[in-house]
Amino acid sequence: MNKIIYVYLLDTMADWELSYVLSAVNMREIQNKISHKYTIKTVGYTKDTIQTMGGLTVTPDCSIAEIDSNQMAALLLPGANTWDAPQHQALLKEVPDYLEQGILVAAICGATLALANLAVLDTRKHTSSALEFLTGFSPTYKGQALYQQALSMTDNNLITASPAGALLFAKQILTALAVFPIPMIEAWYNYYLTGEVDYYLELVALSN
Repeated sequence: MNKIIYVYLLDTMADWELSYVLSAVNMREIQNKISHKYTIKTVGYTKDTIQTMGGLTVTPDCSIAEIDSNQMAALLLPGANTWDAPQHQALLKEVPDYLEQGILVAAICGATLALANLAVLDTRKHTSSALEFLTGFSPTYKGQALYQQALSMTDNNLITASPAGALLFAKQILTALAVFPIPMIEAWYNYYLTGEVDYYLELVALSN
């Protein structure tokens, strides 16, 4: 049975921030090269349809109550303007346990603030939109000494990213989950980073 990558859906989620990683995991044309296969499931507080920041309406595959932590490989948390809504605490309160179990937790943009409010970032290297974003909006945040000026940062099984870091964020998730062999991940990343045809040709060659 494939392990599950859960993607949390909430109103105003920044839909583009997960586009690189989701499309890479689902590259059906190179499934024979995938090192570890995963099933992507979207999860919401309920199964009610949400509206993304980009105006898409999306219905979650399951609710928080239906998460199977035994099959969970990763939890992806997108940016959104609604992370402070109380219903999301039902998921957020589980994050420390997920990390303790070795499950990958990856948060970008506004989701990093939600983790800051949980004190998750107080003991791990991390990044966000800006240090001032965390200090200005999280009264309990104490992780200033571990803040990294980076587009995306990995510390064991926690990945955090700036809203400008979606591509590197995706690369680090693909690497942490060993979705593809490292040379393929590097070629994929470098092509989307630079647009250089040599990286595209390398990716095609590695895919055959």
